[in-house]
Amino acid sequence: MTHEQPKYKKFDFGTVYGDGGRVVASTPKEKKFFTPEEVEAIRQQAHTQGELSAMARAQMAQAQAVQALAEAAGQGLEALNAVLMQHKDECVELALICAQKIAAQALELFPDAPVKAALEALGEEISGAPRLVITASSPDANLQKSVREAAGLTGFQGAIQFREAPGRHVGAFEIQWPEGRAAYDPERIHEALRTALKEVLMAEMAHSQKPAHAPLAREA
Repeated sequence: MTHEQPKYKKFDFGTVYGDGGRVVASTPKEKKFFTPEEVEAIRQQAHTQGELSAMARAQMAQAQAVQALAEAAGQGLEALNAVLMQHKDECVELALICAQKIAAQALELFPDAPVKAALEALGEEISGAPRLVITASSPDANLQKSVREAAGLTGFQGAIQFREAPGRHVGAFEIQWPEGRAAYDPERIHEALRTALKEVLMAEMAHSQKPAHAPLAREA
């Protein structure tokens, strides 16, 4: 069993006198009696300190409340932004589906329109070529006629050869000449458009996400 060591208190001599009765050191005594004026001053000091302490606590509570509101608002904005981005994504997807349906219907009605537009755009590039090779899913008589008319409008006077490529989408084609090549595939265009729009949405989402705010300073 261990015993605690006794604690010793240094003896205080109170007032220490030197030669000739001169006071060398003295220990201040605790004041036990106060005048009414001193009591009023002490009361005023305690009241002021209490007001300052209450104000500090109120300011701290206010700072905590503002911080809580900021965090709640941030979480609400993040949730709202997520819903908004999901809505945009769904709208883009719906627009792509509609565009694909409309484009497919248009190609069913005018399957020769894309190759005619391509020949018109190529213009001078093919006008002096000795021959053209047109590859399509079904180069029927109507398509061949449209190609010859469009090529003739560019000044082309060479030979035109048609090749069949089963399995290609309606409206898809490939134009080859000795100096170059041009091709069109509606499915690839649709996928490229989808990818581009998705990238735009992702970039917008990344831009809208803001870094978290630092906690507000609290007063002691």
